[in-house]
Amino acid sequence: MTRRALLLALTLLQLSLWQHQMRAEENKLQRNSLGMSMIHVSQGEFEMGMLDEHRLKLEHKASAYQREIHDYVEKPAFPVRLSHDYWIGQTEVTVSQFRTFVEATGYQTDAEKAGKAWVFQPNEKEPLDRFSLIEGANWKSPGFEQTDNHPATCISWHDAQAFCQWLSKQEGIAYRLPTEAEWEFACRAGTRTSYFCGEEPDSVYAVGNVADATLYALHPEDVLRQRTVRLEPGDGDGFAFTSPAKSFQANSWGIYDTHGNVWEWCQDKYSDRYYDDMLSEARKKGSRTQPEPIVDPQGPDNTPKHQHGDWRSLRGGSWYVAPLQCRSSVRAFAEAHDAFSYIGFRIVRQEE
Repeated sequence: MTRRALLLALTLLQLSLWQHQMRAEENKLQRNSLGMSMIHVSQGEFEMGMLDEHRLKLEHKASAYQREIHDYVEKPAFPVRLSHDYWIGQTEVTVSQFRTFVEATGYQTDAEKAGKAWVFQPNEKEPLDRFSLIEGANWKSPGFEQTDNHPATCISWHDAQAFCQWLSKQEGIAYRLPTEAEWEFACRAGTRTSYFCGEEPDSVYAVGNVADATLYALHPEDVLRQRTVRLEPGDGDGFAFTSPAKSFQANSWGIYDTHGNVWEWCQDKYSDRYYDDMLSEARKKGSRTQPEPIVDPQGPDNTPKHQHGDWRSLRGGSWYVAPLQCRSSVRAFAEAHDAFSYIGFRIVRQEE
């Protein structure tokens, strides 16, 4: 083979490999009618929940570890099998995308109907009063400036459901909120560490918008009571509140903002005893040492607490909390009507 023929063959091979890579990327990422990028997630197994309590405490000595919050609701970890592929939003639903839905339907959010939402009030003396119901607050006015590319906030679980139902009707494909299991599986992206970027809380500042030196410069007490390091002027990311989509590094599956920015609604009803129940069931199906994975957990059907409200799960942390509260396994909850300026949502699309 001549040198020229060899160069031509190598060029054609490189072109073929590039085209194959492009096709593979297209199979993993699709855009819907709203221009939302959806990432393909293949079925698989993982261990859900807090995986290494000892390591977690060692790495978070400068953080306020609250046993009643973290240990109780993230443990015990249990094995999960997701039996289906699905597509998950590459980013949280943005202001622009939510506006498109509102303008197409005339929809009024729960906050707009109530005439108020829970927004940040830094001048309140007590930490528990930092978020108060403020007249006129809603997704268009969450108490801080937002652009079209910021995550929509002051969104209730009902509002997120209405968005999914509208988009499903528009496209003839089922959109919904992720289950907690789907959310954590996508966030972890095959990892077993506290964050998809590792165990160290300092590593989170590159991948997520969390309470850091930027918020500390404005409201020091709100950050200092959560974490006491990395608060020098040069340590901040420039975002005191929410940040635009894709402002930070994605995980290895190409999904953004699963650590911080806004807490994200999940489909599941919330229960602080659910993990105990799931591990018990897994051991019954398998054994104590080799529990059988729980297939497609959906959350509890009901709990005694749901007699007093429709409590739904939240994942991912937000701009207001330090890295410890933004880990892959962290859980929180709110009532389905609640609209806070630190809550938004991400959607999934069922595999066709």
